[in-house]
Order: sequence, then structure tokens, then C-alpha cells
Amino acid sequence: MLPYTGSVQRWATSDPATDEVLRIWYVAVTRSLRLAAIALLEEGIDALAHLLAARRVPVRIV
Repeated sequence: MLPYTGSVQRWATSDPATDEVLRIWYVAVTRSLRLAAIALLEEGIDALAHLLAARRVPVRIV
């Protein structure tokens, strides 16, 4: 889902009102009722885990 280097930074700092890709990600994740799986490059795992944890989103890395 987040295949490009810098995707996590984009997610953390970009404006979904002006970024169509962020809107698509937002809809996909917020519509999930119990589980959302996100695949990304290994170098983005820690940054995304910290971003989600800071927003009190449970994270499980597999």
C-alpha cells in the first residue's frame, strides 16, 4: 500500500485535502472495521509505527 520511499513522511506531513493519494489511503484505512494491513518498505516500518502509536492506533508488525 505504501510502496515508495518517503511514503510515511508524505502520510505524516501532506494535506489530504490537496493530495488525492492520501485521500485514497484515508478512505481505505478508516473504512476498515477491525483490521487494516499496510505493506511498506522495511525502512519505513519504524516511522509508521511511531506515527500510528502517537495517535493511539494499535500496531502489530509481522
